Amino acid sequence: PVIRDCTPLATTHSEVTLLFADIPGFTPMCNEVEPRQTMTLLNELYSRYDALLDEYGVYKVETIGDCYFVAGGLMREDEDGMTAVCDRSSKEDPLHAERVLAFAKAMLVAARQVVMPTNGQPVEIRVGLHTGPVVSGVVGTRMPRFCLFGDTVNTASRMESTGVPGAIHASAATFRRLPRTEQAKWKPTGGIQVKGKGLMQTYLWMPSAAESN
Repeated sequence: PVIRDCTPLATTHSEVTLLFADIPGFTPMCNEVEPRQTMTLLNELYSRYDALLDEYGVYKVETIGDCYFVAGGLMREDEDGMTAVCDRSSKEDPLHAERVLAFAKAMLVAARQVVMPTNGQPVEIRVGLHTGPVVSGVVGTRMPRFCLFGDTVNTASRMESTGVPGAIHASAATFRRLPRTEQAKWKPTGGIQVKGKGLMQTYLWMPSAAESN
């Protein structure tokens, strides 16, 4: 194996918007179908998501099982047209929350174009959003990975896990970054208990019948 000396070079990002999405009931489903069917499902789903990334200007951080992890405001295009990590000299993207939200809405539509192998019904995903600071960097010496660290990552994951299938669940931090015309389409949850955070004010966006298709 190739071993590289990767000194972790940390970059602090004052504010990004993170998205986590997964398939409710994925683990029980894996017990009912062949591994090849599981792989086919995720490939069909992730290929649709991947095709949307550039359109909405967001960055795919990684996939973990059925979890798809995306960031907005993390990357930029350099003078050579290449993707580069935003640093202190970079101008902040004021629309990172809006871009991630638009991508999340497109994900909901894309997911319904794929069917569950267990019942033939359209896939319904659960999406969580949170906005805040993170640190990015490459860690490890074998198969080194570009990773994000910080409480913002954990909270975004909590927004997903406490969300509703077929909907987008966002923290107040993300909600405040959205324009007023968009905020009017969200419903406050009245607060949810988040492990390690206590009661958090959150908001839910549900697609209309037209937006589901």
